[in-house]
Amino acid sequence: MFIKKCSLLLALSLLLPCLAKASATPWERKLPFKAATISYTLTGTETGTETLYVREYGRETAKYRKTTMSMMGTTTTTDTVEIESPDWLYDFDLTTRTGTKTVNPQKYMIEEYQRLSAAEKKQVDENIKKIGLPMGEAMGGKIEQKAAKILGFECDKVQMMGTTVYSIHDTGIPLKMEMNMMGMSMKHEATKVDEGAVAAKFFEPPMGIEAAADPQADAMTRSFAQQTIATLKSPDGAQKMQEQRANPMMMPQAEGQQAMTPEEKQEMEEAMEMLKGMMGNQK
Repeated sequence: MFIKKCSLLLALSLLLPCLAKASATPWERKLPFKAATISYTLTGTETGTETLYVREYGRETAKYRKTTMSMMGTTTTTDTVEIESPDWLYDFDLTTRTGTKTVNPQKYMIEEYQRLSAAEKKQVDENIKKIGLPMGEAMGGKIEQKAAKILGFECDKVQMMGTTVYSIHDTGIPLKMEMNMMGMSMKHEATKVDEGAVAAKFFEPPMGIEAAADPQADAMTRSFAQQTIATLKSPDGAQKMQEQRANPMMMPQAEGQQAMTPEEKQEMEEAMEMLKGMMGNQK
């Protein structure tokens, strides 16, 4: 169940923060640099380092993370690698030597969009422009465009539920995040952005670890993409999407889709609650 909720959460986080901006398709983005290595330090309840490698203007990313977290007398460590390509999302745990892979939710969004007629695409684009505001504001967050300059980049500021995030303008790349909630205080801050070329080895799966596929999570993500496009292609799609933000239980069915089971509805609600607590940490 947890994997299914996380898959849905990824789909939501990829789609909704980008609704204010359309390009060739509404979910494509292009970073202000072709390649980069971004180094972060983590302090507070969780300490450690993180490195984000970017190439092809953000079409591919790889995040390497080593941290230690202490809570209620218990200390846990993480040593993970996350790789994102246009087709796949890979997660590897270097401690347990395990890995998983799921289809990139954005791929399903683009596939569903490309199946539309020219008139339907136009309607989707119009609804996206009407929706306008990122999901954070719809959930009571405060968003300020180009609120600060960090490491030479104009950054948008998002404040929500005890979390403040500064991300490179019009992208999902955070350069600074501060969180103080539920007894946890953490700071995640970029210390350097190197725009030089990045070696291909960082985007390759760790040797000796095979990523296990999760067809159930992929099916749920595809269903979400179908439902979202089915909503956005209707004349009142913008209104429906705004209503769904406030009440995720109102999500419509795509053609041919069965109604959600009570268990799936509960998972949907829990995923939305998780998203509310994580807004701003878009990556």
